[in-house]
Amino acid sequence: MMRKKQEDAFQVNAKKAAMRITINSTMIGALFFVLTFILASGYERFSFLVISQLVLAIPLLFVSILAYSKIAYWEEAQTWDLYGWVTSNLGNDILLNAIGLMIAGVSVPLAVVYFSLTLLLMVIYSAINIKYTPSIARQKLFKLLFFFSVMFVGGILPLFFIK
Repeated sequence: MMRKKQEDAFQVNAKKAAMRITINSTMIGALFFVLTFILASGYERFSFLVISQLVLAIPLLFVSILAYSKIAYWEEAQTWDLYGWVTSNLGNDILLNAIGLMIAGVSVPLAVVYFSLTLLLMVIYSAINIKYTPSIARQKLFKLLFFFSVMFVGGILPLFFIK
């Protein structure tokens, strides 16, 4: 049974793709600045996991930009849109994790508040999306679980190992 286009979690939307290209480009610029600052100020003061996540976010966001740019001129762009979504979300999620782990270097309780607030805000965001478009509830829950999984594995779980 075919789903209606409006119910497709990864419906191709050229305007949304253009906005994500802009956001991801800005994020890459910020990442280059942060990494340059970390390297210039003494990378030894930062955990390897934080630096690793910052570094890994760059190729993920870069490839997301490339994938989303395909939507502008490819007739069949569903696969590019999905690939762009996965790489964009992974890149942004691990960037959020890196920030939380940097905060944990200052205060673990503050990092717990940071991660808790981030997760709570995403639950509210998803609930609002579902309220206005109940037909996409399953897809929005999948996306929320994807977000929670990345945040848990790369951000929250490592908090238990910080000394």
